[in-house]
Amino acid sequence: MSIRPRAFAILFALGAVLFTLLDSIHVHTHTLAYAHPFVFGSAWWVPLLMGCATSFGGVAYVLAWSRAGGPPRLASGVALGAALVLTAVMYAASGLMPVSSMTKLVVLTLGAAVIFFLVDGTRTGAVLMLAGAVCGPIAEAINPGFDHLAPDFMRVPMWLPALYACVTPAIGQLARKLVGSPRRSRQWYSS
Repeated sequence: MSIRPRAFAILFALGAVLFTLLDSIHVHTHTLAYAHPFVFGSAWWVPLLMGCATSFGGVAYVLAWSRAGGPPRLASGVALGAALVLTAVMYAASGLMPVSSMTKLVVLTLGAAVIFFLVDGTRTGAVLMLAGAVCGPIAEAINPGFDHLAPDFMRVPMWLPALYACVTPAIGQLARKLVGSPRRSRQWYSS
């Protein structure tokens, strides 16, 4: 499988811009704090991390989807747009809602279910969403560059897996749309 550089760049830019802006909500609502803030409370490396997580994570999703034999059907552009907007709303809400961690967990879990059924709804997608909900918080728990200010377990809040469950299907299915799938013609992959 060949990855189109343009698709990779779009995913990187989306992560570097959108998720850095959303992360700044967490900084300004004192949901998390960086050990060495650089600009507006965030570390200098945040856009690079968010861009890499989105682009490499998106490509990994596409490869795992293909390896697991996920169906070739792709979500519509409208559904993907709605999923990305809802993902951004859930991300912002995780920092802005003045409620308990348990309430955030419930709200984000419901949001993740809506996003999942909007763009996916498959068994393969459910497994990949679960993988994102596990791997994302582990990556945050071992990153010494920042701290969640109200952690519940292993340096992370209990709602964080649900936030990753919101992000995974939206970004994963967008990546499938941008990168393509091995079942498509070779022309789809050319730069």
